[in-house]
Amino acid sequence: MNGIFDGIIAASEKTLEHFYSLEEMLEYPEVQADKAYYLSLLAQYDKLKSVHMKLCELKKTLKEEQAVLTLVSPSATEEENKLYSEEAAELRQKAESAGRELASLLGGENVKEFAFCRIRFTGETAAKTGQKFYVCTENYLSSHGVTVKDVKKIFAKNNAFIREISFKAEGADALLILKTLCGAHKVIVPNAPSEEILFAATAAERLFSPPADSELKTDLFHSGGAGGQNINKVETAVRITHIPSGIVVTCQDERSQLKNKRRALENLTAKLAEKHYETEKIRIEADFKRQFSSHRSPLSFDTANATMTDTRLTSGNEKLPFPPDDKTFASYITNLIALRK
Repeated sequence: MNGIFDGIIAASEKTLEHFYSLEEMLEYPEVQADKAYYLSLLAQYDKLKSVHMKLCELKKTLKEEQAVLTLVSPSATEEENKLYSEEAAELRQKAESAGRELASLLGGENVKEFAFCRIRFTGETAAKTGQKFYVCTENYLSSHGVTVKDVKKIFAKNNAFIREISFKAEGADALLILKTLCGAHKVIVPNAPSEEILFAATAAERLFSPPADSELKTDLFHSGGAGGQNINKVETAVRITHIPSGIVVTCQDERSQLKNKRRALENLTAKLAEKHYETEKIRIEADFKRQFSSHRSPLSFDTANATMTDTRLTSGNEKLPFPPDDKTFASYITNLIALRK
């Protein structure tokens, strides 16, 4: 797994599957006769050479980064770990640069990670504590180049307190940071039942990628109805089947086989995109539901003593003043991320 680069690598590899099919299409007399279409295919073919080279560079850099990170360990000296960390940071910057260039070649945006987050509160005290916790989280995300947007607040009946805060985070390692904070966290209330802060995060909708040639089955047949001798003698109608989903699209409106194929592919792509985003919505809701139904409590907030305790951290680091200052909270997140890696 390559973290935030998984999407761009997968998209690049899928795009490169079209390389040889493009090469074949450029030989079609019908394509060569359509000068504008031929030149557009030729431009795509040339661009794929650059995509391949940049993809190899990105994979190599990520492999080098991973090798350096494995050297960071408690057995190494502080100076050695510092050098390894600095080298890994330089390689990450190089990888992000290659990723941005690769995304640009594919016509996309800069390399980012997108995440949805929901924070629910089971009571008024949990809501007050949770809002402070949200502010600490937002400050940390912003200080690390992650943009917090689309913040929404849902209130309990009679507006007694905030029941839920939801937002979208955009930036490198956004999901990694938020995932470290997930869980059903206890809020300890003196002389009263404890309440909970339910923190959940999941990946936002993954971008749709057009189907690869290997996923498609194309059948040609004679068109029916009027249209002249060409449609009666030549198999101009096209039927394209997307093998993984079983979706079938047929087009026979045009007199040209190539035009029918292009229109059928456009219609199929539109149907697959619609299905993809509907599936993503279901995945996101199911992931939130699963997380909210879990009862692990890595974090606890002592409202009487204004402390926050995380049982995942080693002795001496697990208890912090709450709300912590930005520096203390940043150190806390850094320790959590180190545990996840």
